[in-house]
Amino acid sequence: MQKKRSIKIISVLLIIVLICISITYFKNDSKVALATTKEFNSENLQDNEHMHVEIDNSGDKVPVPNGYVGSKATGENEIDTGYVIYEGTEEVNDDNVEEAQKTRNQYVWIPVPDASTMYGTDSNGKKWGKLYDFTTDMGDNINPVTGAKPLNWSENAGVMKITNTNSYREPGTLLKNGTTLYDTDVAIKEYETKNNTLHKLLNQLEKDFNSMIGSIEKYGGFYIGRYETGNLSKEQPVIRKDNTDIGNQTWYTMFLKLKNLSDNNTNIRTGMIWGNQWDRTLMWLIESRSKTKEQICDSTSWGNYRGSTIKYGVNNAIKESGKVQKIPTGSSEETKTNNIYDLAGNVSDWSIEAGSLMHRILRGGNMQDTGHNVCDRAAFHPIGKFNQIGCRAMLYIK
Repeated sequence: MQKKRSIKIISVLLIIVLICISITYFKNDSKVALATTKEFNSENLQDNEHMHVEIDNSGDKVPVPNGYVGSKATGENEIDTGYVIYEGTEEVNDDNVEEAQKTRNQYVWIPVPDASTMYGTDSNGKKWGKLYDFTTDMGDNINPVTGAKPLNWSENAGVMKITNTNSYREPGTLLKNGTTLYDTDVAIKEYETKNNTLHKLLNQLEKDFNSMIGSIEKYGGFYIGRYETGNLSKEQPVIRKDNTDIGNQTWYTMFLKLKNLSDNNTNIRTGMIWGNQWDRTLMWLIESRSKTKEQICDSTSWGNYRGSTIKYGVNNAIKESGKVQKIPTGSSEETKTNNIYDLAGNVSDWSIEAGSLMHRILRGGNMQDTGHNVCDRAAFHPIGKFNQIGCRAMLYIK
């Protein structure tokens, strides 16, 4: 009896040990799973050869590329309300901010806590941008906070699939319309000879996209141009206040010129904004409570559209409702949100996103529109020049 009792005790102890091992295993396994989906921890940011860490007014860390400084001016030094950086090394404060806004390029930090909301990987290992529609509705597959819902993609068990490869997608190239060639060597030959950084667009887009995503995963965000891009008819574009040269160029010309915004700064890469960056910016505006879902889906109250009445300029000139008028970049405080100007209206902004086999995508609407909103998409041929179409820049750290 004593021997049988000892065997039973040993058996019970073995069972307990096995249960403990299983619990420990599943706990550890859960920790691994959580580690792959946890939010970016900015506390881990440290200076490196490409950037230095600055502290915003709330004590949070911001990665600032070398060759730029974070603003110390009132209202420009807080992540949640738009952290602004200026090109150059001279400090920007309340004493010199007005001059700096007109003479130095500026960007606003867009935090990305979870990079997996911006891209996915298909069964072949290719990365695709996650694009979104925005709605005020509630329902399955709609983010309850931002109203964002997947556009032309799905994801199952970590594998992303583009629903229609001829529709909204990035990175994506275009083909042709009749005899008109788009993203081919023939179409871009003129631009390649002017700028050696392009080489072949067909191969460059994926490389650029993967590099941008890698930076976001490393630093926890990216920078968006504070203003619509200016000096588009000149060799070197700018992102500065009160510029009016913000349209009338082809997509290809703007695409190349935005790459040159880096101006030999080897710590950064600049370029035209991607569709997933635009969508992430809209999500952040809602998350930071700068705008509501309703104001994203109907941005007529804070954009320069045909039906808008807004004040602009130092003398508070009035752009009346019903009048089609382009205003200088950053000239109206009514069009500002989290320190970004004219995201809604004024000129439509080209993105790299492809909308079909022959269209690139415009965002934000423009001064001629009555019904377009900041979350809307419009498909246009990339070889056209239009007064009401410009572009928005982005910057990321190497």
